Amino acid sequence: MKRLLCRCGKPVYFDNHSCGNCSRKLAFDPLSLSMLTEEDPGSGLPFCVKRNSASRCNWVAREGGSCLSCRMSQVIPALSKRENHSRWRKLEQAKRRLLYDLLRQGLPVEDGKLRFVFKEDRRTNPDVGDDHVSIGHANGVITINAAEADEVYREQMRVQMNEPYRTLLGHFRHESGHYYFGVVVDDEHRAEARALFGDETLGYDEALQRYYQDGPQLGWEANFISSYASSHPSEDWAECWAHYLHICAVLETADTTGLKTGASVSDWQTEFIDLVLAINEVLRSLGLADAYPFVITGHIAAKIEFVHKMVQRFSDRPGEPLLVAG
Repeated sequence: MKRLLCRCGKPVYFDNHSCGNCSRKLAFDPLSLSMLTEEDPGSGLPFCVKRNSASRCNWVAREGGSCLSCRMSQVIPALSKRENHSRWRKLEQAKRRLLYDLLRQGLPVEDGKLRFVFKEDRRTNPDVGDDHVSIGHANGVITINAAEADEVYREQMRVQMNEPYRTLLGHFRHESGHYYFGVVVDDEHRAEARALFGDETLGYDEALQRYYQDGPQLGWEANFISSYASSHPSEDWAECWAHYLHICAVLETADTTGLKTGASVSDWQTEFIDLVLAINEVLRSLGLADAYPFVITGHIAAKIEFVHKMVQRFSDRPGEPLLVAG
């Protein structure tokens, strides 16, 4: 995330509705990727109509009505259930951060092609029709189980699935990778993708069934960023895509907040690993779990570099290293 400032010059957060210093109202503009500030307190901005809803959207809608992000939500949790108000807010906050990631990289973000569904199932709400809502992607629709917005539920699922890391933002970044594979990898680069990840057209359902029945491939750590990435080439791509977005976001934030210096990085792997190792050590000193519990080997780095190369085809930054500077 790049540094966002109010008109008064003070830094503000991506989700802020107003400036804590001068009280001016704020709204994020996805077109300029900047925070707009009213000229004078009370002067107003083209706010999204969902600004005062339970989702607490703080984006602008230049043509009135709903903003780009809110238009992309096809199904939201039933607001008649009180706890769904906070769930919806957290889901939309994570989605808006994903959209920032995508727009920051110069990727096409179209509300008619990429859509989001937030649904409950009977495991957490006996009044709904679905017995099980799986997190996934199909034909441009990303589905997230609304219960994932609950920290306790998500932690229970993390332990049950034997995952070192499980966050709402991680879900969004991973599932967006399934959609963008068809956008950024053209026929010219398909052979190179398959050499790194494998053939994405082969037996997906069977591969997932085998993974959940038998576990990950032996020695997966050398070639895959996570055990789940070893289940199928499509999941390997999506996991590497998610980690590419993680890395870009972390390095940009570190650069713009002064955690590290330097506007460009040729050896992104060293820069990122040095940074997250330091963060992990700080968290361990507080008795907390690692923020980034993953190992990036040379083979995994090559996959992430390929993701970066594909993304660059849609940007105006040819040849730029992986870090996107502020």
